[in-house]
Amino acid sequence: MLFPQLLLTLLLLLFCCFAPGFLFVRRLPWSGLEKLCGSVALSLILLWLAVWGIYVIAPSAQPVAYFGIVALCAAAALFVWRDAVALFRIPRVRSALAGFGFLLAWTLAILCIIRVYSGAIWSGDWLEHFQRTLYFLHHFPKDTPVYGDYLLPARPPMMNVLAAFFLGVTADRFEIFQLVFAFFNLLLFLPCCLAIPVVARVRRVRVLPLVAIFAMNPAVMQNATYTWTKSLTAFFVIFAVCLYLAGWRKRDGLRMSGAFACLAAGLLVHYSAGPYVAFFTLHYLLVVWRTRPHKWRELAGVAVVSGVLIATWFGWSVAALGTKATFASNTSITASQQYEGNNFQKIAGNLFDSFVPAILQDPAKVHLYDQPYTPAMLRDHAFTIYQTNVIFSMGLIGGPLVIWFVISAFRSGKLRGAERTFWLWMIGFIVVVGIAVVGERDYFGVGHLTLIPMEVLGLTLLSTQFFRRRWIAFAILAGCALDFAFVFFHARIQNLENTAQHRYFAGMSVNDGHFLIGMAGPESMGGGSWRNWFAKRQPQLCMEWLQAEEQYRPGDPTLEAGRADLREAMRDKLAEDQKYFHGWYAAHGGQVGFLGDAFGQGTLPSALLLAAAAWILWTLAKMAPAANVPQVAVKPKSSQARRKR
Repeated sequence: MLFPQLLLTLLLLLFCCFAPGFLFVRRLPWSGLEKLCGSVALSLILLWLAVWGIYVIAPSAQPVAYFGIVALCAAAALFVWRDAVALFRIPRVRSALAGFGFLLAWTLAILCIIRVYSGAIWSGDWLEHFQRTLYFLHHFPKDTPVYGDYLLPARPPMMNVLAAFFLGVTADRFEIFQLVFAFFNLLLFLPCCLAIPVVARVRRVRVLPLVAIFAMNPAVMQNATYTWTKSLTAFFVIFAVCLYLAGWRKRDGLRMSGAFACLAAGLLVHYSAGPYVAFFTLHYLLVVWRTRPHKWRELAGVAVVSGVLIATWFGWSVAALGTKATFASNTSITASQQYEGNNFQKIAGNLFDSFVPAILQDPAKVHLYDQPYTPAMLRDHAFTIYQTNVIFSMGLIGGPLVIWFVISAFRSGKLRGAERTFWLWMIGFIVVVGIAVVGERDYFGVGHLTLIPMEVLGLTLLSTQFFRRRWIAFAILAGCALDFAFVFFHARIQNLENTAQHRYFAGMSVNDGHFLIGMAGPESMGGGSWRNWFAKRQPQLCMEWLQAEEQYRPGDPTLEAGRADLREAMRDKLAEDQKYFHGWYAAHGGQVGFLGDAFGQGTLPSALLLAAAAWILWTLAKMAPAANVPQVAVKPKSSQARRKR
């Protein structure tokens, strides 16, 4: 039953995330890619307004209303199909869609490998966002705590509400949730295709290098496969950058309003859009606004559109949950309040650590991820460098190349006047403010929080340089191959599960009269890996351990105290199903199902991934520019000699 549900979900995603917006965008005097990105952005905003409006105003009608929304989206698709066919015939649009399709298939292949999320100490976020989606889907009571004991307003709800809509039409299964989030998180590829001529002046826009760089970049793939929300925020932010620059250059008020609407939508997906909202607001008011032909009308449009969007969430949250919960529960604020050190030192430390990997600062930190299973330890160290470092999140070779290309662009003089100032101030502002707003002191760096849009734009710039020089092309290819090795290695580590021969995740053991949970064995994985494994099947494991406890040396008086402690701990863990999920685990066999579980230890997804990687690297290698062959000057023959012939 799962496969038909996944196909239905994919079909719903394709037309519900395009047709409603295209109905309004198709007649605008925009380029093809602007219409494509605008259709997706507006469709997501319209879906948010419809689904959220039903949740707030008519929750009892929610199941029926979801099918009504699908019917409206289908009607819109039928109404605009001729214009859509014409749009898809545009070469750049067709290339962008083909690239997106490849990335979606590639990401699904990785998801079909993953059976337990892991990586460094990251844990819980994937399950928190699933629980938030169930919160809106099943209309949990307002006082239901969010998994991890957060308050609901700690994170904005747009992506969870949209996912709830698609799960409401199909089924509330985690595998479907993975597909929906992967689709949303890959949408950032589309505005990056639009941004290619924005970040670099190229004569011909070619998408294949960008596809390869995205597919083989560990940070992009982690954000696509791990079920959280920052990549969809990056979609809105990058499209806002493109609209803002085009609206500024063409004096187009509609594009300008659209840019701020996208920023507002990005803020409703993840609060990491906050620094971008601040920068564009300041830049617009201080630099752009005074030169606009209809500045007051445009300012009113910007304020109304973005203000109404933001108010849909904050207005409800204040009314339902209170002002303090709405504005003081954000993790940046709560972590900042809990931090006892000097705030300036925290910001400076996070800034430094985001550019210099921790393991290079202190060689003793090589033991930070020590665990019995050595491949997992090596993966955790590489994972931290790829995910949290601002430079290496763009690739071990690609990241330094991007920094060099950015510096060269500013020094070359190609960027002049207002455009040069815009990019210079934007990069500086976002890097400093984006790191400053992080509440906690993170000794591994915070490049994975607010800087994802900037890093993805850096990857877009990198792709534009592929055809510039032969050595650059092969440096990019070498970087892609190196980065893909980690993507594949990381996926295979996440494929590991306990078998009769191997115990990668420790269960229950007995020592000195006590029942111990998670004590490492000779090939165990620890930290966040174990916590994610336990969370995946928490009720099921608790029941198994309680049953094993009853069968282990019954009647032994030396174990009575240990039995009581274990039973109390297991009762508390079993109660979390009702506390957070209102019985969802119990209704689904006591565990969360992953797409990778359908393939188990099978090698088919891995083989397909390796074949696709080899194909795209080989194809790009053949497209690399030819080596510069020295030209030998040939002395022209005299006119007299030519006459003799």
